[in-house]
Amino acid sequence: MDSSELRIGNYTLDHGSPEQIPYGSDIDSAGLMEPIQLTEEWLIKFGFEKFEFEYEEGNETTYVLEKKNGHQFVLNDDLQPMDGEIAMLDYKLEYVHQLQNLFYCLTAEELTI
Repeated sequence: MDSSELRIGNYTLDHGSPEQIPYGSDIDSAGLMEPIQLTEEWLIKFGFEKFEFEYEEGNETTYVLEKKNGHQFVLNDDLQPMDGEIAMLDYKLEYVHQLQNLFYCLTAEELTI
């Protein structure tokens, strides 16, 4: 992993175990860490709720994190951040640290377990 992708508090795999980066100096060891694949299990750990909808065209799944201020942080089933029914980004999130970093950029709050 590249150290420029990481922040204090990000979760990564360190020797195969999920670990949270506690200090800035640990980011210097980014080459020894591996990213954690973003899965439904991780979304649930972060507090997201899963919603499944059935339509004539097919099924749709979304993951919603209710924030204290009443706003929602929403991901579609492709793990793309959503604004209403429109994806905000042209790519999907693949790793836990990417979700944490995007959440922080948009909300100025840390996304932790």
